[in-house]
Amino acid sequence: MALKTKKDFAEQASNVFDAMTQSFNDKEKSHLIRFFLSTITSRIATTFIMSHYLSEEKITPSKIYNQLSPDYGSKSSFVNYVALGKKRGYLHLQSDQSDKRIKYLYPSSEFIKVWCVFLAKTKGVDLSSTIDWSSIIKQSDEISSSLKRL
Repeated sequence: MALKTKKDFAEQASNVFDAMTQSFNDKEKSHLIRFFLSTITSRIATTFIMSHYLSEEKITPSKIYNQLSPDYGSKSSFVNYVALGKKRGYLHLQSDQSDKRIKYLYPSSEFIKVWCVFLAKTKGVDLSSTIDWSSIIKQSDEISSSLKRL
């Protein structure tokens, strides 16, 4: 949909508002969406992380801090966001195979699903009933499983 008229922009603004204020019956999902929408820093960090994950580009916490700070928040605000996401199980860190000092950041499967619902709502559409979640969350599930074995 190309935005052209005032009505188009009003509809898009309404879709974004609805996505940002959506309520979930599941308490955990409502905590998760509040986590990634709570501040402008968290919204930017979440979008940055998810765009990398969905594009199958690896991302490290230091890339987040270095690329987003100080323009979109302080380094400490991004550090706190990643630490809290990790503590709550929304984000996972996995060491690089060849250099254990490098840790890559991945969203949890539940985080990905809630984010995808959020994206659909910003466009004013529903998710397809035939969505192939396994292809979208496969990498996250593999990382989560490997972390549980440790």
